[in-house]
Amino acid sequence: MKVMMHLLLMAILLFFSSCRKAVKEETPIPLTEEEIKESVEYGVKNASLSFTEFTAGWTVNLGYGKGKGSATLITPFLRIALLSKQLFPSGEKLDAHMIDKVAKEDIEFLNFEVMLYGESTEFARTAKFLLRYDSKQVHPSYFFMPPYSEIARDYTQRAKGRVKFKKEGIPEDAVVTLVASFQADGEAEEISVCEFIFDLPEYK
Repeated sequence: MKVMMHLLLMAILLFFSSCRKAVKEETPIPLTEEEIKESVEYGVKNASLSFTEFTAGWTVNLGYGKGKGSATLITPFLRIALLSKQLFPSGEKLDAHMIDKVAKEDIEFLNFEVMLYGESTEFARTAKFLLRYDSKQVHPSYFFMPPYSEIARDYTQRAKGRVKFKKEGIPEDAVVTLVASFQADGEAEEISVCEFIFDLPEYK
């Protein structure tokens, strides 16, 4: 009986897994052919740039120092451009399958890469995020911040992480604010708040 139940459960899981895969494969790429070409070319032309320089057009930077930080909106266009940049030195080119897979990755989410600055090595553990638009607040579907930060210049601690929010209900032309709150100094109760404002139509 236990074996039959186990097999039945496995069959159900496989069924839903194949359904999700089919739906994802049928989802159209959220970019035109011209935008894909532009994205690949951007990656090739700017392959020598650092990540910070490369993603500057998708980043809101509130400055360097305790209680500050920056956030980068990772769009499908930027995903393809970053992969193009990564492959350029080896001479490998993006094929249609790779482009399709990268462009659709986390397509139902707004994805951000975040850099925060503090004083204590464990300050990132206190980080909390939410997304505001109009009068609504959305809590993250996923976020990661490292348990320990690393030393930047002037002995400032920095921590780099990721956070994503469900797009459902958020208009394509919305102005959204990513809010990060954290204790920059683990020994103090003061809460630092960073607000990164993104006008979504401005970002490819």
